[in-house]
Amino acid sequence: MVKAKEIEGLDCGARASQGIRLVLLTRLEEVREQREAALDTRSEDGIHDMRVASRRLRSAVRDFRPHMRGGRRLEEARADLKRLADALGAVRDEDVAIGALEKLSEEEAGETGEGLKLFADERRARRARARAALLLELDADTFDAAHERVAAAFERATEPRKKDGEGEESFGELGRAVILRLWEELRGRGADIYRPLKSKRLHKIRIAAKRLRYALELFSACFGEGVKELAKELAEMQKALGNLHDCDEWIEECGDYLSRRDSGAQDYAGVPALERRAAAFRLLEHFLARRDSDYAEALAIWHRWEHDDFGARLVGSLDAVVVEQSGGHA
Repeated sequence: MVKAKEIEGLDCGARASQGIRLVLLTRLEEVREQREAALDTRSEDGIHDMRVASRRLRSAVRDFRPHMRGGRRLEEARADLKRLADALGAVRDEDVAIGALEKLSEEEAGETGEGLKLFADERRARRARARAALLLELDADTFDAAHERVAAAFERATEPRKKDGEGEESFGELGRAVILRLWEELRGRGADIYRPLKSKRLHKIRIAAKRLRYALELFSACFGEGVKELAKELAEMQKALGNLHDCDEWIEECGDYLSRRDSGAQDYAGVPALERRAAAFRLLEHFLARRDSDYAEALAIWHRWEHDDFGARLVGSLDAVVVEQSGGHA
């Protein structure tokens, strides 16, 4: 996965609107730089990297939204970014699913192995449709026009409310407020970690952890290495709950297939459903077992956070570095 760029010229003591504009335009450029790689069908990395870059950008927009000028242009820009993110996600989801099916099919023989290959073929067809939709978003003229609209919207939304910037908080002060707010969102969902069967609630914990992680990585320029280390811990939680979410998606899909009343009939272009049912049983078994492991990992991380007081360590890291507001607001 491509790492986020350091924001060159970022002044944590300068006014917040200046820092927000620099961050958003830099992150937008990162998305643009991934276009060529995303068009290369020889590798899955381009799609993945562009998707991650778009997630970082959308997360930053969400964090900064209360501190920017609103209006139609900004909302349209957010819609442009979401449409691209959805198209990237549709392809990436199929890439991951195909990889999982291919790996399992190598370990299985007979009816189960053949059924897994059939499922993989279906996923390849779905990926082809998703890629066709993504190509429309990545068309040079369409993509460049969207980029210009989004960049213009960011510039308009980050104009200082007062020309001299009087009374505006610094970027570092904004960062502290954003981080503490995101931590409260994550902490507020913490009780749901003890509800292992509540898939949607666990997924919301993952999203909250991801958003806080991205904010810590971004504002590490203001608060130093301490917050970077905390971001790594959040990445571990994000990964564990992300894997768990993938398992839940598979479990739901396989359960739906196996519970169909007509699933014993001829299926998939005349191929007997026996092979596909054998594969669905194997997938259900596999992801149920993996889900237990992923949940146990997430639970252990949260338990460690409770024991060593993640929140206190976070506040301590923010307090360890004092960001002074620069006089000139250059």
